[in-house]
Amino acid sequence: MDTKYNILIVDDDVHNIQLAINILKEDEKYNIIFTTSGKEALLRVKEYIFDLILLDILMEPMDGFEVCKILKSDKLTKDIPIIFLSAKDDETSISKGFELGAVDYITKPFFSKELKARVKTHIQLHRYKDSLQQKLKLQDKLMLEQNKMAAMGEMITNIAHQWKQPLSIITTVSSGIKVSRELNVNLDKDTELASLNNILLNANHLSQTIDDFKDFFEQKDKILFHIEDIVNKTINLINSTLRINNIKINKNIEDVEFIGLDNELIQVLINIINNAQDALNIAEVKDKEININVFKKDESVIIEIWDNAGGIPEDIIEHIFEAHFTTKRKFNGTGIGLHMAKKIVQEHFHGKIYVQNIEVNGKRVGAKFILNLPIKSQ
Repeated sequence: MDTKYNILIVDDDVHNIQLAINILKEDEKYNIIFTTSGKEALLRVKEYIFDLILLDILMEPMDGFEVCKILKSDKLTKDIPIIFLSAKDDETSISKGFELGAVDYITKPFFSKELKARVKTHIQLHRYKDSLQQKLKLQDKLMLEQNKMAAMGEMITNIAHQWKQPLSIITTVSSGIKVSRELNVNLDKDTELASLNNILLNANHLSQTIDDFKDFFEQKDKILFHIEDIVNKTINLINSTLRINNIKINKNIEDVEFIGLDNELIQVLINIINNAQDALNIAEVKDKEININVFKKDESVIIEIWDNAGGIPEDIIEHIFEAHFTTKRKFNGTGIGLHMAKKIVQEHFHGKIYVQNIEVNGKRVGAKFILNLPIKSQ
């Protein structure tokens, strides 16, 4: 089935509308709708999805410039290409049309071949742009899933490490009680109760680890949470690798409430902290440290994370948020972690993320990542 393209013609002169329809109706792919006022045009864009709008300027009481301005200010209609059709051929009018967001400007009286060629060109460009945007969205979705799968692999390893000690304690304590019973050794009530409490405490720890892991991969709506809780949950999820790599975490966290996607913020923090871990290990720093500072500034939450791994070379620091850019290829770095962190901060939190080197006496000592998450936009 052939694709149909919806075209809206807006002109208060019926003769001009009929002329344009007669020219464009030769192409059966065009479904043409028309109105004779700007007010009607704004109603039509709510009823149909248009691929192109042909818009006259000299209309009353709402002229074409005002209609264009309204359409471009609405997220549902801002991407519809607009071609101005007008008898006004002065430089000021043409410049204003493009400044307001029009893709083209045709002066009346227009030629049949010119109108058909420009309409065809801009519809093709619009469709190509839509197709490209869909492909980019799919690519971003795949990259996000890839990033989450990588995080899942790391967390499974973390869980295995985190379970070793509690399982060992549960096994040791329960075996001790079993042996005592088999040997008819009477344990006093307090000792037995302490042993059972120890088993329960460690079993709850195992359960909490699974809950944190499961929550991370469940898609949820925005909720009210404390930033400190999110930081602590993040550290709990990757605690075993921090411990294995002898990395000390220093926290200075102001108690700030926030409404947003908590799992998405956890993913951002994991990416940044894991990046710092890698940098510390590659640099073979003796006393490894990662610092986390959280505070409220004006109407934003500021999260700062920095390490003492020596910083990022100035010739690459501006590229580290780019997709697939990595300095760790020989360590199996994918280059998508920081890229996805930036996309999540910008698109899901309407915030900013940037990085800068920390210097002491002119020497780079580490890299600091700064997140600025506006509270009011949530």
